[in-house]
Amino acid sequence: MVSDCIIIGAGQAGLVAGLRLKERSLSVLILERDQRVGDVWRRRPDSMRLFTSRRFCQLPGLDLPGESDGYPDKNEIADYLERFAIHHQLPVKVASEVVEVTRNSDLFNITLADGKLLQSKTIINATGANQQPVIPKYADQLNASIYQLTAANYLNHQQIPAGLHVGVVGDGASGRQIAMELHPYCKVTLFGKSRVLMPNRLLGKDLFWWLHGCQLLYASGDSFLGRKLKQRNPAPCKELNNKALQKQGIQLAARVVGASNHELQTADGKAHKVDVVIWCIGYQENTDWLKLPHCIDRQGFITNTGTTPEPGMFVVGRKWLSCRASELLLGADRDASRVAAKVAELV
Repeated sequence: MVSDCIIIGAGQAGLVAGLRLKERSLSVLILERDQRVGDVWRRRPDSMRLFTSRRFCQLPGLDLPGESDGYPDKNEIADYLERFAIHHQLPVKVASEVVEVTRNSDLFNITLADGKLLQSKTIINATGANQQPVIPKYADQLNASIYQLTAANYLNHQQIPAGLHVGVVGDGASGRQIAMELHPYCKVTLFGKSRVLMPNRLLGKDLFWWLHGCQLLYASGDSFLGRKLKQRNPAPCKELNNKALQKQGIQLAARVVGASNHELQTADGKAHKVDVVIWCIGYQENTDWLKLPHCIDRQGFITNTGTTPEPGMFVVGRKWLSCRASELLLGADRDASRVAAKVAELV
């Protein structure tokens, strides 16, 4: 059977895209590599809470229970996504990892890890950009005895023996949260470049209440406001500012530029001895499975409308796809609806 559209990835963007396609009476299949919808959230740090309040984590047609001004934890969101798929009776196929996508005339051929071949008139890549944590090449210069983790596989302080010196590399929201959690158990140094921090709440309101009301979240990345937001890329965790971290005994250090044996080397020429390193310097996507003629440029083949130079291939859930909200739950419907309309025009 040939589907009208196959969506790869059952995160918020893929699920909402599936809903909007289903509403148009198109045959759609959503492929998820994990065993359950939401597992990508369940693997995040146990202490993690979203920086958007529950009122801005709602997807179409299903409320997120709890105090609307409170901040949900990772398991709430994981379970909410799973309920969303069930509530809307979305055709999700779990444990279905896509290993290759090719094209044969007007159809896409999607090969799964178990060898099964699926075909579709169109595809939507909803895997997002946060697929593989960035680990710099110089990490190989660290001694083999140094325990290395990333924000993607750090769960809690029990993974690290008490009393060790932990270097948390990257001072965004994840790095600061992890450093604060570890400080009662380990000696912690946070390495970074002095990120711009914003409060979670301003004048009694959720920060995203203001950003949403002022439409800043929806400014195009090509606009003046969008360019400024991209340039500064503020982290919404001002309660974890440098002063608060230092008050807890967390050491602050400059940006890491290299490593050697048991030390991390920083931009100011200093060397810092560590026992454990947790890399929190961002993510990159993996599109090696896209064996399509027009998807050679991995960084620039996607437009801000979710279309690509590959006819019939679309993208949702990417950071700054159309605006800052594109990768957030509150921005999922905006981009998914636009892409669903374009899919409908083709099929």
